[in-house]
Amino acid sequence: MTSTGSINLPAEEKIISSPHSRKIRLQERIAKSLIWFLAVLTIAILAWIVGYLMVKGLRYNNNVPYDVTPYAETRLSLDAFGEDVEDVVFIIHHKTRSEDIPVAGLRKLYNKTRPENWGFYNQQNLRVVPLAYEGAGAFSAAVKDFILTADDLDDYKKNVQEVDSWQDMIEQVGSTAGALGFLPASEAENLPKTVKVLGVRRTSVAVHPSVMEIVDGRMLREITSEDAERLASGEVANWKDVGGIDYPVTLIERTSDGQCLEELQSTKGAMLLCHYGDVEKNGLSILPVKRHETGWNLTWHFIVEAPARSGQWGGISYIIINTFFLILFTVLFSTPVGVMAAIFMVEYAKQGRLMRILRMGTETLAGIPSIVFGLFGFIFFVQILGLGIGFISSTLTVTLMVLPTIIRTSEEALKSVPQSFREGSLALGATKLQTIVKVVLPAASPGILTGIILAVGRTVGETAVLIYTLGSNYDLVSGPSSSARVLSLHLYMLFSEALSFDRTFATGAVLVIIILLTNLSATFVMKRVSKNTGK
Repeated sequence: MTSTGSINLPAEEKIISSPHSRKIRLQERIAKSLIWFLAVLTIAILAWIVGYLMVKGLRYNNNVPYDVTPYAETRLSLDAFGEDVEDVVFIIHHKTRSEDIPVAGLRKLYNKTRPENWGFYNQQNLRVVPLAYEGAGAFSAAVKDFILTADDLDDYKKNVQEVDSWQDMIEQVGSTAGALGFLPASEAENLPKTVKVLGVRRTSVAVHPSVMEIVDGRMLREITSEDAERLASGEVANWKDVGGIDYPVTLIERTSDGQCLEELQSTKGAMLLCHYGDVEKNGLSILPVKRHETGWNLTWHFIVEAPARSGQWGGISYIIINTFFLILFTVLFSTPVGVMAAIFMVEYAKQGRLMRILRMGTETLAGIPSIVFGLFGFIFFVQILGLGIGFISSTLTVTLMVLPTIIRTSEEALKSVPQSFREGSLALGATKLQTIVKVVLPAASPGILTGIILAVGRTVGETAVLIYTLGSNYDLVSGPSSSARVLSLHLYMLFSEALSFDRTFATGAVLVIIILLTNLSATFVMKRVSKNTGK
């Protein structure tokens, strides 16, 4: 009997691979390695793009130049024309998302003739309500002199609301969103939880004009906050050590008699840490200081708050809702038409030259740039039909744009259903319509859903088609003719108008998250449908 185990052939009888076989295997390994490398490279590039967008969208990390240093004072000493007055403390409502502010910004809040908005400083869409108390004699006069610039007294009177006492000031600030007021330091000891202290940044780096001269194509335009600290402590002996020209640093101490200002203006390479008010009054040269600012871009407030009219601050809640409305109505309009067109082309129409022309036309329309659909929608829906620029015009235009995709994918899904399904249903006595509705469509539903998902993805990501048909209003859609914004259009507008790159990245991150959630939800639905169909 022969053994069923492995057979050990003599060495001379072993199969020796030919050079041609070795060459083929080598080519296969090279091709496999190349395909693997290209696939990994593609995935890595896509992951890097999405990851970079998400990181920039989640957090901001900026170096912003200011005319003042990052040092914030919560108690500010005041010059009261020789009178000894108490330090002042500025207070705000606790829901105002600011911890400090440049002194120029503080003055702007008090001196504007029209209502100012906190959004200029913290991206919060909140109207400023400045309060003042005139009944404290020299102290009130000193505060007014501190926050007024030039001939702003009339503006100050028009914009500021008067209170009757310091206690009234505290109560008004604590109960009014966006309120801003001031107190003597002794009155700010035990503030309620609804009131918080606002720091003020007023220390500037004043320099002799020689420090900012252009020498050999080199000029010191700004310094970092770390360099400002080193200069103030005397650690830096020459301006070239902080990126400037070759001049020794002369640090001048601030004095109350004004002698320091004369010394600054007469000493090359001199530097003086002084109040921003001294700079304004004496026309001194300022060396801007870069402040490192970091924090969360994509916050709960950004998602749920309503946008401001300018789009520079506030949230994007209305814009997110408008995006979902556009998706919903586009799917409602396009899915029935697209699926029924595919059923006709597969199940009823004669497969001849006319159908080949129709399929070629559908495939051509699927590849046409969206801006062409936008121009058509503007001419046909907006002008000829007179629907105007608004939600209904944009929805109908996007519906026409995604219809070819739904038709082609639905058609291929219907073709993939085995003919035996149809024959079996008809053999059992079902009509053609019953066969299509109860047998063919359920079997083709995963493919049809795939087409709908592709249509939703294109709807969310399109911008050009909406520029001509939707408008750019920040309000929530309230009717068919409402002008509105969706996320993709808002993203484009923010970037093109350079309003805020941080908000641009945050909007992009929200858009990516919505597309991801939409795809995951659709995939889950497809699996459930496929599972039920298999049963």
